[in-house]
Amino acid sequence: MRKRLIHLLLTVAIFFYILFEELIWETIARPLYTYIHSLELLQKLQQRLSRFPAWVLLILFLFIFAQVEVVGLLSALMLFNGYPLIAIMLYLAKIPVAAFAFWLFRISEERLLTIKWFAKCYEFVMEKIAWIQETEIYRHIKTRAVLLKEQIKQWKARYFPKGELKRKIKRIYLQLKKVFKKDQSR
Repeated sequence: MRKRLIHLLLTVAIFFYILFEELIWETIARPLYTYIHSLELLQKLQQRLSRFPAWVLLILFLFIFAQVEVVGLLSALMLFNGYPLIAIMLYLAKIPVAAFAFWLFRISEERLLTIKWFAKCYEFVMEKIAWIQETEIYRHIKTRAVLLKEQIKQWKARYFPKGELKRKIKRIYLQLKKVFKKDQSR
């Protein structure tokens, strides 16, 4: 019974890890991270941050990371309390902050890992991720997620030819904007 419970919990944890990795990170966060990384303003910020001591960078990173995690927990809480729209909005709001935290970590990783306790924590987390990725459950769910992602791409290509989805969303937005303007003018 205990092994089944552990197996179930591991399956659920891996499912959410893959869901984040494949669907949220690959489709939303990575393009956002790439965009953030390309901004000239952040390149100037990167030059300034390179002069900060490692412990200041760590405090800044942990502060931002903690905010991202708190918003994620609030999102889950809203979902479990029956407020799925608020949960989705909170989760989507955390993605740009998470992308910024990831950017901050990547540009200061070498210096952050000079802090011994942080390096040990990072190594521990990376070992656990590697362990998860070696499990049969992970490989099975990952295969299914990749197939699902491919099916979604095919469905999107079939029903929303290139750029059509954006045009439909924009059309709906403009229609809603007109409705709200009419209501405000009354």
